[in-house]
Amino acid sequence: MKNKFALLLSIITINATAQTNYYVDKAMGNDANNGTNIATPWKTIQKAANVATPNSIVNIKAGTYYENVVVNVSGTSGNPIVFKNYATDTVSIDGTGTAGNVLLQVTNKSYLKFENLTIKNKTANNAQGILVETTGSTSATDLTFNNIIINNINWTANASTIPTASNNAQAFIAYGRNGGITNLMVTNCEVYNNILGFSEALSLDGNINGFEIKNCIVHNNTNIGIAIIGNYGTCTIVAKDQSRNGIVRNNQCYNNVSLYATSGGIYIDGAKAIVVEQNSCHDNGNGIELGAEENGICDSITVKNNVVYNNQYTGIYVGGYTTATTGQVTHSVIRNNTLLQNDYANNGVGEINVSKASNCVFENNIFYTNTQNVLMTVENIAPQFNNIFNYNCWYTPNNNSNAITVNWKSTTYSSYAAYKLGTAQESNSIYNNPKLTNTTLSNPNFQLLLGSSCVDVGNVNTVITIGETDYDGFTRIINTIIDMGALEYGATTVGAKDINHLDKLVANYYTNKLSVNANSIVVLHNIIGQQLFSKNVVANETIDLSNLTQGIYIANVLSGTSRTIKKIVVE
Repeated sequence: MKNKFALLLSIITINATAQTNYYVDKAMGNDANNGTNIATPWKTIQKAANVATPNSIVNIKAGTYYENVVVNVSGTSGNPIVFKNYATDTVSIDGTGTAGNVLLQVTNKSYLKFENLTIKNKTANNAQGILVETTGSTSATDLTFNNIIINNINWTANASTIPTASNNAQAFIAYGRNGGITNLMVTNCEVYNNILGFSEALSLDGNINGFEIKNCIVHNNTNIGIAIIGNYGTCTIVAKDQSRNGIVRNNQCYNNVSLYATSGGIYIDGAKAIVVEQNSCHDNGNGIELGAEENGICDSITVKNNVVYNNQYTGIYVGGYTTATTGQVTHSVIRNNTLLQNDYANNGVGEINVSKASNCVFENNIFYTNTQNVLMTVENIAPQFNNIFNYNCWYTPNNNSNAITVNWKSTTYSSYAAYKLGTAQESNSIYNNPKLTNTTLSNPNFQLLLGSSCVDVGNVNTVITIGETDYDGFTRIINTIIDMGALEYGATTVGAKDINHLDKLVANYYTNKLSVNANSIVVLHNIIGQQLFSKNVVANETIDLSNLTQGIYIANVLSGTSRTIKKIVVE
């Protein structure tokens, strides 16, 4: 009886703390209403941002809200406040004509979620779409921004104007000061068409410990796409002045190009313990950059399973760039990436550029150059020691290992053999065509073809993390030895249960059927990686999937030497 009574009290307690729904409706609302009924909504988002209580949802009806919203409430642990669109309504916070420079400001607040909103249209010096910050010793935690679109946050209306250091705009910026920010999530967001001046599109700066930037599309901005920053004095506690223990995963960064400097698609500058994986970076200044512009180090960064191609300068840049500071990159690993025809401006730098970096490992990568036939550049700048290049595949379009260029400190090597001998690097690396499925830059396919020399020749001692997959979200190691490059040949099993990786699969959607060409093998999985069936298709066939439960499935279609991954929606 005692246990049953305790259970009854538990049920009563749960019912007593039921979630509250608030409503905002620009067209029909009034801030004098109670906001708790769809028939008595508030008029402004700001009203909700002033009074919403823990364990509540602020449902915002369709409309363009010309506001500068300052969030003055917090949720509690397990009881967040959610600001989102009502049902499937389209909701925008628009800065056109508003008095303030920040469209959505979250200062010293915690346990908040923002979903399905558009933040747009502010042109002013130091304009900010979303500002997240802590001040003084106050901390913040558990902040989520999901499916947020941010565009047209500009320091000037003219994108061709050359900025100075005092000209800035930031689409999304988080500052962790002495109290710091923990558990910050930015997922499924799109950040584009922002004129940024000397700033970045999506930036985390200072004392931010534990974060994820995942499944975002960051493109067509006038400076760096995603920036993870440290050592700039944002936090006055030097040991904490680094964004750290974070993940930058499964993002697409392209066309982020600055008029005054070389801007990275993803830039890790002075941060610590960051994983950069399964991202696509193309047509930026640099593809992915690990740097240390200020005094201090950028340390323990892992860059893996990314595809990087057709960037203006180099594919991957690693190191501090000046002797004026102590900044350098240390103890970092760049492995299992595929780089294709970077340096489209023909600067002669090659696929990878290394400057002030020490104790870094570069292995299991594929480097496929453009017609300059320049493999890489290692700057003659100190300190720089104990960096290891090994188990990589290098290739140039001239298919001639005796007509390549490696700029190694003060020496230029013109053959691959001379480079290996002169540097004592690459003892297990190869110069050979990796046989990528398609090297056309407008529509590349980085899967390895049958007969690729990159299969099962990576470092046998490579240790992958629990749940790690290749770029496509599939098994990272087959046949016990990892392949070179970002994609594992012949992978047909989903290696992780992170369904967000499905967005990276070929964008083919089918309903209740799957058309397959003759002489193919089809392997079908559900979204948690369980194989449902495997079938040899002799003649062209349409496979009926209507007997499957409604949901999403993944089909691997193996045809000859090629593999196609298809996402199937069964309704």
